[in-house]
Amino acid sequence: RAQGAAASGPGRPRRLPMSEQPPLVLKIIPPRGGQPTSVSVGAELKGADLKSAIEAETGLAADTQTLLCQNGSRNAAKIPIDDSKELREQGVEDGATITVRVNEQIVTPETSALRQSIAKNGGQSYYYAHANEKALPPEHRYAYGGEPAKLDRADAEEPQLSAATAQPISKYSWADEGAFVCVYVSAEGEEQAVSAAGDGKDGQVRVEWGTKSAELWIEGSPRPFALVLRNLEGEIVAEECKHRVSAGKRITLKLKKKRLITWTRLVRQS
Repeated sequence: RAQGAAASGPGRPRRLPMSEQPPLVLKIIPPRGGQPTSVSVGAELKGADLKSAIEAETGLAADTQTLLCQNGSRNAAKIPIDDSKELREQGVEDGATITVRVNEQIVTPETSALRQSIAKNGGQSYYYAHANEKALPPEHRYAYGGEPAKLDRADAEEPQLSAATAQPISKYSWADEGAFVCVYVSAEGEEQAVSAAGDGKDGQVRVEWGTKSAELWIEGSPRPFALVLRNLEGEIVAEECKHRVSAGKRITLKLKKKRLITWTRLVRQS
C-alpha cells in the first residue's frame, strides 16, 4: 500500500497525502479483464507514487506498470506518465482517465526505428530527411511504407496522367503531427520519382485531395509516377491540405485532419 494512502470501500476513491490544492480524482482503467476504479491523489505527487497507489488498489506490481493519461474526451491523446515528474507538471487534470498497461514498452521518438537509424547512421540513414523535423508527442507513432493502392479511377473523371500505366510509389513514410498527418516520399526510397518531380514549379507534380483520399501524381518518362491513398484513417479538409517539393530530396504531403484525433494507421484496409 502506498505510504499515506487510506483504505477505501466499494465506490470510494483511494486517497494519498493531500496538498493545499484540491486532489485529482482519476479514473483507473486496468488491463483487459480488470474492473475500473478510481484514486484521489495530490497533484504534487509523482508518476511513481501514482503507480504505488494503483498497485495497492489493483494488485498490479508498480514496476510492471505503464501509465497513459487521457484528459477530457475519449478522443484526446493518451500521454505516457513519467515516473520522476509531478502529475501537475505532466498536465494530468482532475477527472483524467489513466490506462494501465502491464509489461509493455511505449514507442517514443527516441526509441522508434526512425530515430535509432538516424542516430546510428547520420546522413546515410534512409530516414535522414526527418532528422530536423519538429518533435512529435510521445504517443504518436511512425509507420513506413505500405501496400500501394489499386490504381483504379472508375469512380472519378479520367485524369491527364493515366492511372492504368502509372508507376506506383510504394516506398514512403508517414507521421501523425497533431492537426496534420504528413506523408513523405524521399529520394532514398523513390529516387526516380523524386528526381522526376524536380522543384515542382513547372507542373511536374499534381496532388488531388478528397474527403478520405489523397493522390500524388508526378510526370515521368516513359510513365508517370503515382501514390494513391484511398480510405484514409480519418476525414481530411481538402482546402487546407498542402504539399511541398524539396528538389532532389523529398516530397511532403500535409493532410489536414477534420477531427483532431490520433491516427494509428494511414489507410484502412477495405
